[in-house]
Amino acid sequence: MILRFLLLSFSVFFAASGFSQNKIKWNSWETLSDKMDKGDRKFLVYFYYDGCKWCKVMEESTFSADQIARFVNQNFYPFRLNALSSGKILVADKTYTTVRVGKFDFHELAVDLLSGNMSFPSVVFMDEKFNKLAHFDSYLDINKFEMILSYYVGDHYKNTMWKRYANGYCRDNHFNSLVNGKN
Repeated sequence: MILRFLLLSFSVFFAASGFSQNKIKWNSWETLSDKMDKGDRKFLVYFYYDGCKWCKVMEESTFSADQIARFVNQNFYPFRLNALSSGKILVADKTYTTVRVGKFDFHELAVDLLSGNMSFPSVVFMDEKFNKLAHFDSYLDINKFEMILSYYVGDHYKNTMWKRYANGYCRDNHFNSLVNGKN
């Protein structure tokens, strides 16, 4: 009886701790040009900064959810950037570094893709050629993020306004059908 209890306890512990959990495989910015040349997936760009409480919550909950990580890795080129960093990033023929916004120095790519709205966490969706589709500038829980992911991966943004899509969203018909390879 004790042996069964110990085995069950270990099983629950490892399952709860995310032992077999997928992780989002963030790409390095040095690979951006190659990914853009492929043109076979959309881009997801996540902006954060180290002192952001909701960024940490989003990383530990939404981005750590097994189905989210697997879906993002299969359907997007995911990139992330600390908005307070100062490294050089080359996008097409432009080099982005640091720019001052108000009292703070932000990475110029963050300022550009967030249209100067420096609110974190932020997620930007880009098409296969790295053209901006939309950005979301707040914490996104798992359910809302699944809906947003399916909106862009399923190309619904081309024919359906977001509000209409969100009102008619059904996880089984939208997100799960994409996960299972049925558009």
